[in-house]
Amino acid sequence: MRLADYYLDDPRLTLIPIEHLGPGGMSADFAALLAARRGWTPARLALFDAGFALYWKRGTDLARRTPTWLPPRLRHVAVAGEPYAIRPYVQLLNTTAWLLYDADVDPERSHPEFLAYLLAHGDRMAASVEVTLAAVHTAGWWLERTDDERDAFATAAARASRPDAAAFRALAEALPWLRALRHETLRPPTTADRHRAIPGTGLLVPAEHEAAPPALAARWTAVARAAVEAYRTAWRRTDAAAVDALADWLAADAPPLVVTAAGQRVVWDPDAPARIDALRAELVHADASAVGAIRDDLATVARHTRAFHAALVDPAGLPPPAANTEHRGYAYLHRERQLIAYNLQEPGMERLYGTPLPYARHMLGARTAHEWAHLADGAGWVPRIVARDAFTARRTELAERLDGTIAAAPAPVRELTGADVAALAGRESAGRALTRILLSRMPDYRANLVARRFTSAAERETYVRQNVRTLRSEYAPSQLWRMLARYLYEYQYLGAALGFTSLPDPRTFFVASTWLDADFIGTGILDHARFDALAAAVAALCASYAVDESRFR
Repeated sequence: MRLADYYLDDPRLTLIPIEHLGPGGMSADFAALLAARRGWTPARLALFDAGFALYWKRGTDLARRTPTWLPPRLRHVAVAGEPYAIRPYVQLLNTTAWLLYDADVDPERSHPEFLAYLLAHGDRMAASVEVTLAAVHTAGWWLERTDDERDAFATAAARASRPDAAAFRALAEALPWLRALRHETLRPPTTADRHRAIPGTGLLVPAEHEAAPPALAARWTAVARAAVEAYRTAWRRTDAAAVDALADWLAADAPPLVVTAAGQRVVWDPDAPARIDALRAELVHADASAVGAIRDDLATVARHTRAFHAALVDPAGLPPPAANTEHRGYAYLHRERQLIAYNLQEPGMERLYGTPLPYARHMLGARTAHEWAHLADGAGWVPRIVARDAFTARRTELAERLDGTIAAAPAPVRELTGADVAALAGRESAGRALTRILLSRMPDYRANLVARRFTSAAERETYVRQNVRTLRSEYAPSQLWRMLARYLYEYQYLGAALGFTSLPDPRTFFVASTWLDADFIGTGILDHARFDALAAAVAALCASYAVDESRFR
């Protein structure tokens, strides 16, 4: 598979990938690809680059001047062709992509000011996992905008055809009072008048405008609900024949999987393939396109399951799923049935409305293979292939490099993380403790060594782009070293040894898309040479394991 084909894999969407983005917009090579295969005109390309560059410049400036503004980072830009072809507000590829619409990059309707704000707004939504407050929380964007810049945004908002266009028009109407807000560092109050702080934003609301932020948030809430409902209404064509076709296929094929619903209740089981009533009850209001997509999803799970089991020399050697196996995700191992489960009501999936999210079926295939591969690892079929002394030496090298990194960190960083370093250390060094934490994730890496033989290039590429993401929201600032250890582990997903991706420059992709550049390199904790040395030490630990080929046909 060529990466160019992967980017344009879904006809509903144009994916402008991280590796072809920079502070000034997209690469010349990718611009040529979009011109040739998606008909992007020079004016459209210029609008995109101007908007992206504006987002990057302003975001960098704001983040430099206040810690309450998120610095810019590279994410995929997903441009949807039709407003309701994809569910509004979805965080594609696990929050690593902005969702834009064709009109947002149309030079006849949009403007760089509008596009730049959409990107900044999308950052806030991704970080907070919340839709309705982002317009208020990004008010710092407007404090220094000129009348011309404000008018350009408002004009583009008036022309917008996004599902949530009304919300951006409400934001344009709110600009007069938004620009009147104060900010702790960007625009401190000049009088002793009372101001109400908006937590986590640095924003200060004068008394005369106290009712305005809640009113804007309420308006965004109403628009968001209407946009999601409009999407569901657009995909509400039931078809009993589609359900019959699914039931007939399940009865005839008896695919090796279970279908579940809310509460992990099994509504279809291959042990009784003709018993379809419980499944029919779940699908009674399902959209016809969704029912067809569910069949294709189940066929994907069945195909991977059969391929995995057919490749085993001794299928009986697989252990049962671990007692703590999570019952959630694109697909998961059902602890009791010891089969892959597909949940019709999986939170965030909306499997009963419309077609699957872009790249979702690739991820479903990757997840299915990965879940089965965990059992292969649990059976001991991915053993350590280096002697104990050599493995101990590799552990020691990583631990010492981590200890050296901690010791060499700037004083403010050591002060911030000191209590957690002490908690980590106990009777060992912090580096040894972090190495032990990192090694606790090694079963995932070993499972990937197995899964790669059962997945397509597109599935592996999707797995990487789904799993490599910023970890800022998962660790407190004082847990910086724990976050680094996890980053070093997840960086291995991009490595040539695993072979999951064709990225030409994995380090730049990783550093620029996770905020590792801002959190570790920009703060003086790491330089590229130290990062490379740490990553190489982790890679050596990963290379200590290999699949026992005698277990597979």
